[in-house]
Amino acid sequence: MGVNVVTLIVVVTVLQLASGQPTWSCPYPRTEEKCVCNPVINCGDKQTEETEDTQMDHLQTRLAQLQDTVDSLRNNTLTNLQESVDSIRDNDLTLTHLQETVDSLRASASQKDILIADLREHNRNLTGQLAESQEQKRNLTGQLAEAQAQNRNLTGQIAESDDQVRNLTVSRDSWTEYDFVFEDNFNDCDGKQYVKLTGYSVGKYVGVVLCSASRYKIFLSDDLEDMFRNVADGNGSGHDHCEFLGAENDATAVGCNLWSSPNTEGYRRQDRGDEPEYGTIGRPGTGYYYHCWYECGIDIP
Repeated sequence: MGVNVVTLIVVVTVLQLASGQPTWSCPYPRTEEKCVCNPVINCGDKQTEETEDTQMDHLQTRLAQLQDTVDSLRNNTLTNLQESVDSIRDNDLTLTHLQETVDSLRASASQKDILIADLREHNRNLTGQLAESQEQKRNLTGQLAEAQAQNRNLTGQIAESDDQVRNLTVSRDSWTEYDFVFEDNFNDCDGKQYVKLTGYSVGKYVGVVLCSASRYKIFLSDDLEDMFRNVADGNGSGHDHCEFLGAENDATAVGCNLWSSPNTEGYRRQDRGDEPEYGTIGRPGTGYYYHCWYECGIDIP
């Protein structure tokens, strides 16, 4: 607003000078007697013209000064305005940058929250797995302790069995009660068990499992501690197997269809008095078959 007022004053002054309007100036001091409020158009002639020229010079000088002032003010104002605009633009850029920074931080915070949630979930899963592993470990520890106890019991039973075998007196003439291990694949008897010697080097021991005193299942073995196995016949129906029991006559009755006897490993022979041999017996196609019980005409024991 200051620039506009100065410009207006200068313009008015120049217009007055150009229009020829009188200016109130007097070379003498203003008094009531002389040049009081009179125009100076014809006051003093030559001196008046010189005075007007001087005033014009002063006015032009002043006008030039005012123009310089106006230009300076305009330039300063434009410069200030440009600086203000640049500052606002910079501020806008700064605000934009700050907003981008805030958005980036907000996004990072969101990713951080997601990562923390994932880590917590993973930690819960690991905690569950650890608890499950510890439970499995406790179960395995219990099973191991149980297995060790069973092993100790079996060891004791084996030692006891060994003692029984060492102290066992087995002969060809009498039966000895003894719980031997046998192949129970074709057998109808589940009573007491007895053993005696056969007199043969293969199938040294004969064992019977009683259905009754007069009916029994016959097995052979080379050692009391080995498994007792079935004995099969390759020439007949196995009636002569009563010889292993000490009976003079063949079986009076046999049980189960010998042609259905399962395939397995066991003892076999052709006729009474033959040394048994160990090999494959049972169906199909071995040529040696066996029964599930016998009656040999003698009672055991």
